[in-house]
Amino acid sequence: MPKTRGASSRGIETGDSVRGEPVERDRGTLKVVTHGRKLKRPEDDYIRDIIDDSGLGPLIEGTHSMVDRSLVSAFTERWHRETSSFHLPVGEMTITLDDVSTLLHLPVTGRLFSLPALSREDAKALLVSAIKVSHAEATTETEITRGAYVRLSWLRDVYKSNIESRNLNAAARAYLLHLVGCTIFADKSATAVRVTYLELFRDLRNLAGYTTLLQAWILEHFPHIMHIERSPDYVEGMPLCRRLRLHRPVGDVVSVRQYLDRIRHEDIIWIPYVSYRPYRPFHDIYWYYGYISCGSSSFPHLPDRVLRQYGHPPVTTRSVAVPPMTDIHDHYLHYEDHLLDAGRRGPVATHAGECIHGYLDWFRIVSHPYIIPHQERVHDPLPPTLPVYREEGTSAGTQNSTAHEVLFEGISQRMQALLRTNMCTSGSDGERLTQEALSIAQMGMQNLCTRISRTYQRKRRGGDGSTS
Repeated sequence: MPKTRGASSRGIETGDSVRGEPVERDRGTLKVVTHGRKLKRPEDDYIRDIIDDSGLGPLIEGTHSMVDRSLVSAFTERWHRETSSFHLPVGEMTITLDDVSTLLHLPVTGRLFSLPALSREDAKALLVSAIKVSHAEATTETEITRGAYVRLSWLRDVYKSNIESRNLNAAARAYLLHLVGCTIFADKSATAVRVTYLELFRDLRNLAGYTTLLQAWILEHFPHIMHIERSPDYVEGMPLCRRLRLHRPVGDVVSVRQYLDRIRHEDIIWIPYVSYRPYRPFHDIYWYYGYISCGSSSFPHLPDRVLRQYGHPPVTTRSVAVPPMTDIHDHYLHYEDHLLDAGRRGPVATHAGECIHGYLDWFRIVSHPYIIPHQERVHDPLPPTLPVYREEGTSAGTQNSTAHEVLFEGISQRMQALLRTNMCTSGSDGERLTQEALSIAQMGMQNLCTRISRTYQRKRRGGDGSTS
C-alpha cells in the first residue's frame, strides 16, 4: 500500500495559504498501471510445472486487465499506514491474510523473505548466473535503468531468447521475475523490477502495492459502489479475484469519495467468503497479530482493528501491548504463539457488521474518516441498495430474499440505534413500540434466513429450489 502521512493521506490536501488561510487542492487520481494483458501462461510444460510448484501461478490468470484509477485512488487516500487499514465513516477495514489467500490463492504460511540491497556489480553477476545473459548485456541493461533494476520489456526478450536456446531453468527464472515485477512486487515505475528478487528463484525446487488485490478486495466487499458483473469465464474454485469484474469505469474520483463518505454498514459485505470456504477454509493464521515484513518494509497485521471482517463486533479500546517489530520472522514462522486471543476477539456478532454502542462516536474522534470538506458534503443518506449482479443459477426469488434480508437488517439496526438515544426513555410508550418493531424485524429476518437455508438444502438435494 502507498505511504501516507496521517491527515495528508486525504485526497484533499492543504497547500499554499491565501490571507493566512490554507487553500485545499485536489490531488486527483493516482497513476495506476496493470500488466494483466502482458501476462500469459508459458507454453512449455517444464516451465509451467515450475510456475505451478512455486505457488505463484494464480497471479497469471488472476491479474485484472483493467484497474479503475478512480476506484483505487479513492480507497488509497483513506489508507493509514500506522494502523494498516482504510478509515471509512463506518470504521476501519483492511486487506487481511484471509483476503490474500482467498482472492489470490497465494500461500500465507512459511518464512517471510528478506533480501539485501544489491550493488550494480552484484546485480550484473546475478543476472549472468541466473538468467544466462552475457556480462555486456547485463551491463547495458543496468546502465539504462541506472541501478540494480531491469526493465520488464527486457525480461520478456530474455525469456524468449532462453526458450529458443532451450535454457529452460533460466527462462523460468526470467518469467518468474517478470511475473512478480508485474504483480506483487510492482513498483512506482511500472516498467522495471529489482534484480534482487532473482535470489528467490535460484533454487527452482524450493520456491515460495498489487492493484489487482486491492481492486478485487473492493469488488467483493463493496458490491454497490460501481458497475460490477460476474466474469463469464469464472468457474467455482478458481482464485476469487477472477469472480467479479468491472462492467465499465466508475467515472471520476469525486463520485467515489462522495459514495464512501455516505456509506452505511448495510452497503458492505463484511464476510464475503462464506460460500467459498469449501475451496479455501479459514485458518488460524488469519488471526495472526503482529508485523509482517516484505523485503525491507514492515507493516502491522492487526485483526482487533477490523473485527467485523472476522464476524465480531468492533471494540473501542486497544491493547497496550503493541506488537513488537523485533523478531518479526520468528514470530510469523511460529504464528500459533502470536494469534489474537479469544478474549480480545470478543463475542460473535449477531448479524453482519454489528457495531457496539459508542464505537462510531469513539472512532470519529480518533480518526478523520471523511474526505470531502463538511460544507461540500452531501448529507442525504444513500438510497436503499440491492444486489447489482445475480449469482449464476440464482432465482429471482432468492435475489429478492437477499434484498429483503438487507432491509430487515437495516430496520433492526435503526431500531437498536433509536433505543440507545434519549428519545426512548425507560418505560415509555416510545420504548415499548420500538422494542415491538425491533422484535418484528428480527423475527422477519430469522424466518427469511430459515427460508433461504431450506431452499439451499433442497437445491443441494437436486430440487429446483422454488418456494411456495
